Amino acid sequence: MVKDSSESFVELISYAKINLYLDVLSKRSDGYHDILGLFQTISLHDTLMVKICEEGFVLKSNVELPEDNTLRKSYEIFKEQTNKNFGLEILLEKRIPMGSGLGGGSSNAAVLLKYLGKIFNVSSENLREIAIKVGSDVPFFLYGGTAIVRGKGEIVEKVEDISGYSVDLLFPNVHSSTKEMYDSLTIEMYKKGPNNLTELHKAYLERDYETIRKLSYNVFEEVFLKKHPYIKERVETFGRDAILKMMTGSGSTFFALYPSDRGDYSFVGGV
Repeated sequence: MVKDSSESFVELISYAKINLYLDVLSKRSDGYHDILGLFQTISLHDTLMVKICEEGFVLKSNVELPEDNTLRKSYEIFKEQTNKNFGLEILLEKRIPMGSGLGGGSSNAAVLLKYLGKIFNVSSENLREIAIKVGSDVPFFLYGGTAIVRGKGEIVEKVEDISGYSVDLLFPNVHSSTKEMYDSLTIEMYKKGPNNLTELHKAYLERDYETIRKLSYNVFEEVFLKKHPYIKERVETFGRDAILKMMTGSGSTFFALYPSDRGDYSFVGGV
């Protein structure tokens, strides 16, 4: 979503995502992993105020960001791939916790790339190639809504958006390293999920809660709870009457799913 906020800045809304399903199928020769997932954007969001200028890159935020953050990376790769010469000033208000498995950094990168693609008339295919270079989850956020995601995250199959659900989130104030979580997987843990995303997606559309519970899966949940056993009690008391409780991404956020607007954050459709 992009809307004018002043003569010089635009406001970009950067939504979080949850993984309704996430399995790891194998480790690739390039060091990445092949995944299978059902991704969904939710209404929790960051806000970016962006202004294009003549030169330089300035990023100010309400939280401390690493030097190699995804916004800087997006700007540099976009310039390199398009041969455009321009500067950026960005004011970032973070609401999506960092290291939470909610995809905040990837979402920030994607909404910036979409805006730059619109300004500089870059094709959607070229923009997707840039997004892949920035990060594995970034291509999904170019679309948002509901999608089946494969490969290392670069293969995005947009499906009918799921609506009418909401979630509460439990963020246990633990920064979960994606690399460490993937490194913790053993070959015996691959392909352990039901791997029937067509039926899972259909169950959401038909509000078949029993099938949702039966087919939902996150390979990282058990690994994460073994690393942080003290969180188990908090998870057990969280969302007692929800349809489903599950961890998202490689942690550390858990979500409780409701078939209404009872949760704090609703499902958000894509483009």
